[in-house]
Amino acid sequence: MSISLKARQTAIRPPFAAAMQTILRNLLKLTVAGILIGTLHAQDALVALILAAYAGYTLGKKFLSGSADRGIFLAGFLISSVFGVLCELWGIHFGHWEYHDLSGSRQFPFWLPFAWGLAFTYIYGIERDLVLCLRIHTLFGKVILALLVAMVFPTIGEMITIYLGVWTYNWPYQILGVPLLAILLLMVFHSGVNLLMGIICKKMDWVDPVFHVETKAME
Repeated sequence: MSISLKARQTAIRPPFAAAMQTILRNLLKLTVAGILIGTLHAQDALVALILAAYAGYTLGKKFLSGSADRGIFLAGFLISSVFGVLCELWGIHFGHWEYHDLSGSRQFPFWLPFAWGLAFTYIYGIERDLVLCLRIHTLFGKVILALLVAMVFPTIGEMITIYLGVWTYNWPYQILGVPLLAILLLMVFHSGVNLLMGIICKKMDWVDPVFHVETKAME
């Protein structure tokens, strides 16, 4: 699988300048998404429609353009969506967290499957750009990067939506509404998705900068 033109451009910019640009750009995206969900969370069907449209646009654009990473985007979106929904059902059922301002007696917002699926495409995009601009080739380096990205970005997103009243955690030891346990579980979840994607990429012979590890780099 070849690297896209955007990825090549990322790779040739000064490493730390490119990394900082990637981080700031994605923090801005995260803030906009968090405010959107937080502002409209009482209208969860509308939020679901917006996220579904964005997901369809993103995936459709990948396939229509013949992008080399289209399979990764689709597989990762589906895996993250399915397992994310299962985690939500577990947490809601056992009262670990609760969503607010939903119609009727519902506790499950309509937008959750799309949010979890898009979480993969968002995190994958960050990891891909950082792997390329920082020239990370080793398995250890990619694992550390994945853990840091999964620890920081989803946590900030949750802080924004929790502040805007979307949901509440019932676990103790919280930082701006996000429990330490939730941060740990987010890291485990996204690392697990990456592990599954690594297996899929190897099975499908998809050579990707995030999930492919050069043999020499492992020695």
